[in-house]
Amino acid sequence: MPNRCCTAVTAIAAAFLFAALPAFAQNTIAITGGRVLTISHGVIENGTVLVENGKIAAVGRDVNVPRGAQVIDARGKVVMPGLFDAGDKLGTVEIPALQITVDSTEYTDPLQEQLRVLDALNPGSENILVSRAAGITNSLSTPADGNLIGGQSAVIQLDGDTVEGMVVKSPAALHISLGEQSKITYGEKNRAPETRMGEVAMLRQEFLKAQHYKEVQDAYAQKQSGGKDEKPSAAPARDLKMDAMVAALEGKIPVVAHADRVSDIESALRLADEFHFRLILADAAAAWRIAGQLGARKIPVIIGPILEEPGRMESVDVRLDNAARLDQAGVPIAIQTSADNEVRNLPFEVEYAISYGLPEDAALQALTLNPARFFGVDNRLGSIDEGKDANLIVLDGTPFRVKTHVVTELIDGKVVDLSNHQTRLYEFYKKKYGIQ
Repeated sequence: MPNRCCTAVTAIAAAFLFAALPAFAQNTIAITGGRVLTISHGVIENGTVLVENGKIAAVGRDVNVPRGAQVIDARGKVVMPGLFDAGDKLGTVEIPALQITVDSTEYTDPLQEQLRVLDALNPGSENILVSRAAGITNSLSTPADGNLIGGQSAVIQLDGDTVEGMVVKSPAALHISLGEQSKITYGEKNRAPETRMGEVAMLRQEFLKAQHYKEVQDAYAQKQSGGKDEKPSAAPARDLKMDAMVAALEGKIPVVAHADRVSDIESALRLADEFHFRLILADAAAAWRIAGQLGARKIPVIIGPILEEPGRMESVDVRLDNAARLDQAGVPIAIQTSADNEVRNLPFEVEYAISYGLPEDAALQALTLNPARFFGVDNRLGSIDEGKDANLIVLDGTPFRVKTHVVTELIDGKVVDLSNHQTRLYEFYKKKYGIQ
């Protein structure tokens, strides 16, 4: 047995040595020797990514690794930004069939723009752990379908003990839905909207109300700043619904229009032209039919789920080369799972899009930098550049391959645990049945 006194002395010496290291080295990680996919400026073979205090401090072939830094050997491996799912229900749904665990929307009114995903996020969700094990470090958590206006989404990272620690940006977008979903939800209740005409009319009326609300608020603010010795008038009443609509009208957040068939996509385009908001299309099963028009206007499109089947009237135009056709037409694309507990399938769904013609570099953009740009967080996420958040993954093979695994993952500059209830079950049954 080792001498306890010697052991204690060694431990004390190690503590003094650690304390003597430069402060930055104690929070420094160097990922060395990997094939670095920067996304923004090409591929660096045998590269090093240096992380300090949660941020990317340097990237290149000749990066100096500070003494005392934690070194992750990535020789023979791929280093890239973490994946970004551009639409899911992470953090708001645990078990879809168990209503007590579902907090993704309200079905009391078709116009729910005041709802914020921020207020329902659950940092302790097991679905978050399962998803990040697949290399997903960020997502756009969205309100559920079924309302004409669903509410406000949030960009989150898949680590954090608190909501504040998870949220990258909120609100990230205002979500509207055109087509079957709200018709089904409210038609069954004998409430509007029961037709597509009703949907668009209600949306137009809501945007018009928001324009008037903004005019009243602006007029009051201008009067208050006029500097005249007048008795102050009462401030106009705040309206949370209108506040969300005005944020979209002012371009502070985009409007994500969920629409599948061509006529619904065209309705979204007309609304954007009339009210001058920043439009992002989502779902978009039939977008390939008007790819040229969308490409000419540079309308961003969030495609997915890739493996959706033509099981609804609106999805009869769904096809596996939708992403490839849109990319070829110059449409900026991102990809979503639109899932709650199946977000882990994102890399494999993208592999199908690649096999049906989507170039691999376009797929990488669609899962990293493009969604970051769509939601205004590209100054922090989406590529391996100095100053950005260190949300990174190390892979043992080519991205988007079934046999490729995430071997190391960093979120906010910290190495995260990739275990979850699925990996624990896997290990349990391997041991139980003697599987090698």
